[in-house]
Amino acid sequence: MQNTSKTTDFLSILVRSLGLIMLIIGLYVGIKVIFAAWELYDEPQKIERFADAIDHGSNLDSTISSLTASTLNVKTTDAETPRSDIVRADDSLRVSYFLAWFLAVLLLMIISGLAMSAIRTGGQLALYDLEVKRFARQLIEEARKKDDD
Repeated sequence: MQNTSKTTDFLSILVRSLGLIMLIIGLYVGIKVIFAAWELYDEPQKIERFADAIDHGSNLDSTISSLTASTLNVKTTDAETPRSDIVRADDSLRVSYFLAWFLAVLLLMIISGLAMSAIRTGGQLALYDLEVKRFARQLIEEARKKDDD
């Protein structure tokens, strides 16, 4: 019986310490996400590195600008005179910039969701023993009430 008690105590301490570690890691990651979001809010030009990486990997902006240039060439040859209200090809919209913002916000939300899950699970594991003891007390009280009736 003592051997089982020692094993149970060891496992209880192990589970609670792993829960505490998970809780701390979740809090750390959550705080890092908050600081990253605040940094993007404070200095939005930092997203340009991410946008450049997206453009470098996908050539999205150059593809769109070439499509725009071909469309502009068709419009100018039809009219035979260049119009001032048509946007030049080098002034095209950088889709990778908006895609970078979308992906950055999406990644921040996913990481913060994982951090919240780690905090919740870590807290449950850290308090597992206390919840089990509370539940056992409630069961014993219910059993006593039924015996008294």
